[in-house]
Amino acid sequence: MHLTIAVLAATMTPTAAFAQGAPSAPASPTLAAGATVFDPQGGEVGKIVSQSGDAVVLDTGANKATLPRSAFTASAKGPVINATKAQLDDMVVAAAAKTNAARDAALVVGAQVHGKAGAMIGTIKEVSGDQVLIDRPEGAVSLSKSAFTVGAAGLTIWMTTAELEAAAKSAASSVPGQ
Repeated sequence: MHLTIAVLAATMTPTAAFAQGAPSAPASPTLAAGATVFDPQGGEVGKIVSQSGDAVVLDTGANKATLPRSAFTASAKGPVINATKAQLDDMVVAAAAKTNAARDAALVVGAQVHGKAGAMIGTIKEVSGDQVLIDRPEGAVSLSKSAFTVGAAGLTIWMTTAELEAAAKSAASSVPGQ
C-alpha cells in the first residue's frame, strides 16, 4: 500500500528536542534512496525508496508512504521523522481507509469517470462486488475498484483514455474466439 501522508508533516516537532545532549548533526538530512530513516528514539522506521523534488517515498516493510521533505530532520545516525514505524504504518492504514471510503461512496451508477489526464472516459454502468463496469462510446469495460480514486476531476482511474483503450483491446484479443 502506498499513500501520501501529509498529516505527518503537520505533526512534526524539530528532532533537536529529542536529541538534547547528542552531538550536533547536519541541519539538512541526506535523503538518498537506500538510506535508513529513524524515529526520535533511534528506532528504524524504514528505508527511502526514492526522492523527487519535495516527495520522499519511505518503505516501512509493510507500507510505502510519500512524505514531504520537511518531515525529515538530520541526526548523527541519519534522517529522522517524528513517528515510529508502527505510527507511520497506522497512518498509512487510516489514510487508505479514508481514501477507499471516499472512492466507494463515489462509485455509483451514472457517475462520470475521468482518466488520469482529466478527460472524461465514460460513466459507471454497474458496480458488482469488486468490479465496476464503465459504459463508454468504444464499448463497456470492467475494472477493479482498486483502479479508481477520487481526485480534483472527481472519480478518476490511473490510466489515460488511450491507455484504457489499449488495455481493453489487448484484453479482448487474448480472449479465445475474439
